[in-house]
Amino acid sequence: MFRLTSRVEPDFLWAMLYEAVFWRDLGEEERPPLAELREQRWFARYVDGWGRAGDTALVALDRNNEGVGAAWYRTFAPDDAGFGFIDADIPEISIGVYGEFRGRGVGSLLLGSLIVRARAHDLPALSLSVAAENPARRLYERLGFVDVADGDGSITMRLDLQ
Repeated sequence: MFRLTSRVEPDFLWAMLYEAVFWRDLGEEERPPLAELREQRWFARYVDGWGRAGDTALVALDRNNEGVGAAWYRTFAPDDAGFGFIDADIPEISIGVYGEFRGRGVGSLLLGSLIVRARAHDLPALSLSVAAENPARRLYERLGFVDVADGDGSITMRLDLQ
C-alpha cells in the first residue's frame, strides 16, 4: 500500500515536522501557519541545511506517489541540541505523518526502516522526544525505545542499536 523512497525535499520535511509538532487533532484554525514554525530556531535545526554528513531520511509514498509521511535523523552538537538530544554521536529522530494516514502502518514502516538503516551505518543508538500523551509513544516502545529522561510533558527515549 505504501512504499519508501530516500529522495527527500527539505520542504516536505518541514511539512512533516509541522505534523509532528501539531500532532493533536486540532482544527486548522488552531494551528499557526507553517511559516511561523520555520522561523523558530528550535525547530529549524531539524531541517535547515538538510543534506549534511549523516543526515538520513525516508519518505512514505501512497499509490499516487504522493508523500504521506517522513522519518529522518541527524546529529546535533551539544550547544545546538534538539529536544531529544542525548549525545553528539547519537542521531535524533523526527517523524511526521499526515493525520489522515495515521494508524495505517505508515509510522511503523518509516521508523522500522529508518532503524534498519541506522544499524547498517553502525550507529550506537537513536533518540527522540515525544509528548507524554502522544499515542505514537506506543509505537516507539514497541520498536524498543526506552525512556531516559522526562520533563515539561515530553519524554526523551533511546534505542540502543549495538
